[in-house]
Amino acid sequence: MRMSEIRRLREERNLSRDELAAKSGISSLTIRSHELGTVNGTETKTAQAIAEALAVEVQALFFPAGINTSIKQETSI
Repeated sequence: MRMSEIRRLREERNLSRDELAAKSGISSLTIRSHELGTVNGTETKTAQAIAEALAVEVQALFFPAGINTSIKQETSI
């Protein structure tokens, strides 16, 4: 799954890739690769570090704003 929202979230906060890299401890090259979608898979620690640096929940990195990411559990009668 791609972290397709990183660039939008980063730009909303007026952060450069280098600034996000410094805040998250993740290299700017890795952030760039995720923004461009050239990474196959994402390590949990990478997603957590970037989300924390952007002050968002991890799922916000993967889904556009306004998308409901909660899971409904069906109940049987």
